[in-house]
Amino acid sequence: MRFTSPLFLLLLLFLPITVWLGYPAAGQSRKRELTSLILRLVIVLCLILAISGLEIVQSGDNLAVVFLVDVSDSMPQQAVDAEVGYIREALQSMGVDDQAAVILFGADALVERPMSALNELAEITSVPITNQTDLAEAIQLGLAMFPSGFAKRMVILSDGAETTGNAAKAAEFAAASDVQIVVVPFVNQIDAEALVTEVDAPTHLRSGEKFDLNVSIQANQSMQATVRVFSQSEMIYEGGHDLHKGLQTLSLPLTAQDPGFVTYQVQVTPQQDAFYQNNRLDTFSQVEGPPRILVVAPPEGEVIPGGEVRPDETSLLLASLTSAGFDVKMIAPNLLPADLPTLAQYNSVVLVDVPARQLDRNQMETLQSYVRDLGGGLVAVGGPTSYGVGGYYGTPLEDALPVDMQIKDEKRRPSLTIVFIIDHSGSMSETSGGVTKLELAKEAAARSVELLFPNDHVGVIAFDDTASWVVPITDLQNPADIVNAIGTIQIGGGTDIYAGLLAMSKVLPDDPSKAKHVILLTDGGADITGIPELVKKLYEENGITLSTVGVGNDAAPFLKDIAAIGGGRYHFTNNASTIATIFTEETTLATRAYIVEESFFPTLVNSSPILANITEVPQLHGYVASSAKDLAQVILESEKGDPILATWQYGLGKSVAFTSDATGRWARDWARSEIFPTFWVQAVRYTINDSLNSALQMSIDTQGENASITLDARDRAGGFLNGYQVEASIVAPNGEAQTVTFTQTAPGRYESAFTPTEQGIYLIHFSGTTDSGSESASFAETTGWALSYSPEYQRIESDPDLLLRLSALANGQVASPLPADVFKHDLKATRATQPIAPLLLLIAALLLPVDIAVRRLIVTKTDLIRLREWVQQKTTLRRAQGEVPAQTSPQMEALFSAKSRVRDNVPVTRVDSSAHEMPVETESVSSPEKEARETPSKVEESTSTTSALLARKKNIRK
Repeated sequence: MRFTSPLFLLLLLFLPITVWLGYPAAGQSRKRELTSLILRLVIVLCLILAISGLEIVQSGDNLAVVFLVDVSDSMPQQAVDAEVGYIREALQSMGVDDQAAVILFGADALVERPMSALNELAEITSVPITNQTDLAEAIQLGLAMFPSGFAKRMVILSDGAETTGNAAKAAEFAAASDVQIVVVPFVNQIDAEALVTEVDAPTHLRSGEKFDLNVSIQANQSMQATVRVFSQSEMIYEGGHDLHKGLQTLSLPLTAQDPGFVTYQVQVTPQQDAFYQNNRLDTFSQVEGPPRILVVAPPEGEVIPGGEVRPDETSLLLASLTSAGFDVKMIAPNLLPADLPTLAQYNSVVLVDVPARQLDRNQMETLQSYVRDLGGGLVAVGGPTSYGVGGYYGTPLEDALPVDMQIKDEKRRPSLTIVFIIDHSGSMSETSGGVTKLELAKEAAARSVELLFPNDHVGVIAFDDTASWVVPITDLQNPADIVNAIGTIQIGGGTDIYAGLLAMSKVLPDDPSKAKHVILLTDGGADITGIPELVKKLYEENGITLSTVGVGNDAAPFLKDIAAIGGGRYHFTNNASTIATIFTEETTLATRAYIVEESFFPTLVNSSPILANITEVPQLHGYVASSAKDLAQVILESEKGDPILATWQYGLGKSVAFTSDATGRWARDWARSEIFPTFWVQAVRYTINDSLNSALQMSIDTQGENASITLDARDRAGGFLNGYQVEASIVAPNGEAQTVTFTQTAPGRYESAFTPTEQGIYLIHFSGTTDSGSESASFAETTGWALSYSPEYQRIESDPDLLLRLSALANGQVASPLPADVFKHDLKATRATQPIAPLLLLIAALLLPVDIAVRRLIVTKTDLIRLREWVQQKTTLRRAQGEVPAQTSPQMEALFSAKSRVRDNVPVTRVDSSAHEMPVETESVSSPEKEARETPSKVEESTSTTSALLARKKNIRK
């Protein structure tokens, strides 16, 4: 017996005081009060013992065994099968009262079988992460599964190749918990294995510089292998090498290419190998050179929607940037890198009149992350297919720019009614990127509704082989209702474009809006009969413009013609995901307010380094209207108050928006002016991160699944940079970004931590800011870190010595060859505890009403007599009603017996009547001897009486 909270036993000291205060005085009720006092003492005693945690300790000889099964990648499948077979054989020797559990572990630990008395193991279903071996976590989970009152044994089946955690500390804790550790070592033999252990490249290079990439390879036997090196997804080296047993270093001659952040990936392909995971390592270098600028522009001569041929929009801009010493590269929009490591090679990206529909979602999100997370620069140059009219609304591109795509001054826009005619035929059920074309069309219409003002009107028609109004023409007072209605469109049957146009023509001409526009979307063909005539009539007589969107190669070929007839634009796309940007383009253009083509002199609003040494600017003749964001800085604006030049800080980077163009269309006076090259060079240079002259040294130490970062920051003179607010944006190889904040721990030293997720190069952009007097100082730098493959693939040999150390720490042993010995009862008896607090509380609860009854109820001798009489009356009444059978005399029992025999024709013997004079026993129950003696007499008496009665009856008849 023991107590878990013995301090509460001090309350027992109050019991004598309770007895002294409550002891009854002499009197008539003393016995009753004394009984109540005793009951109260028992109740209080039960409560004190309960809160003191009274437990009953019992000794037992039951055994509980937890099996820890290593299924990490260092254990071949044959070894795992042997582990499972060992457990199944051991379970056959379980005692009746024994129990066993099974845990599978690798990088994590999972319970395969909870503690159970079954002597069978079902098929293995748990799937732990296998790229590491965390034996410590498995031991900790196993300790939590042991029941109380059992001898405890833990059986570890593993090769001992621990890669994370501290199994020794876990074993010490097991020993403190009286758990014996028994180990079953597995020594795995790998026939042939080669692994890359290190790749070393210079941290800084110059463009065109020759250098050696040092690759260290370890092999457990001689073999041949092919070594390949990739840079930015391009193979720059391939060669065969003879590997000898042991560690060797290969020096591969390479040449630094373009400036920027360059990654190198080394792949080794041995002729024979066990693990492919350890055949690759990554590294990086910073190739120094002039700032690299990536210019993205559609090709000259391209026909844009509306029939206009795109002019030369880049030659003057490229010449200006190149003459300033920038390393400039120009590409088409579809070639914009969709991965951050490639985009990180450039200091800034310039978009020249790029429509959003020419960029996919992944490209725009990568560009957004490049500016926000890596501190890259972005310059957007306007034109008739950019900003709002280029479909930027609601895209990551709009998020990165300092301007919104909507005009917020409603008075500047004419009233607009727009009708969407959407094909919902069966072919619209085809998917694009996992989403049907119809769903993309509905999303596009919903996004376009967001661009409209409350006083605008919108209608939606869905057509297949018939047409119906999904949203009758209505204002935008409740846009959510309109979006919900659009969402109800479902897949239908055929395709009748004329039906959709006819339904529109019966309603839209009577609408009072000044601007009326129709967007027709279809992916199929149809009969053209009547369509051109109807579109022409609506355009010429009612001013209704029509734009068409053809999705896929099966779209009706006449869509381009009817768009021209209807004064609209034709869009064709094979990528249904661009439907949304096309719809927003058309919705913006339909307002006839976003492209402003008039001559004006921009007004200076704020000073900026972009306008350094520029005292005046020439006229502009057009721009795309937009609205500045709240945190943006507007530098130049139009006479209407629209931003012409705006900048802002977006995350770690900067972006610039110039809403006019860089060609002879709207900026012809600028192109002929001396300020043109100065302006554009300074605009691009503004977006390139300039940092305080500093020397940053970074080191990263991995600990299990986490990595700690240490940053040592000094200025160029060697002084510590103290008191800075330091952050780092860390971009994983898969493009996911996370931001960490640093804490200063020593002069110039800042520390933080993060969790790497996959092997490869991590881009890390540091930024530190501080206030020094009235001026702000900062530093920024982008670097990288290479995460190697898991340590699970670095150790190609088993470590049975670790298992032996664990067993020694926990009073264990190496398991005998016989699995049955696992359940051998050779451990000391354990003591199980059974808490009895619930029982004590129950006793106290039951005694409480008894105590109340003793104190409140008075029962006298008279009450007991009355109770007895009442019980007797009830018994008598039940007898009278046949509930209690009355006792009968022996004579009556004899008569009933004789009568029964007569009824059954049993012969009887006549006896003398003197039998009536025999003494009668008065006992209600006769002894066996008396019954044997009295039975003949009773029979004779009954027979004599019957004979006399029969004789008298015969005489009467005669």
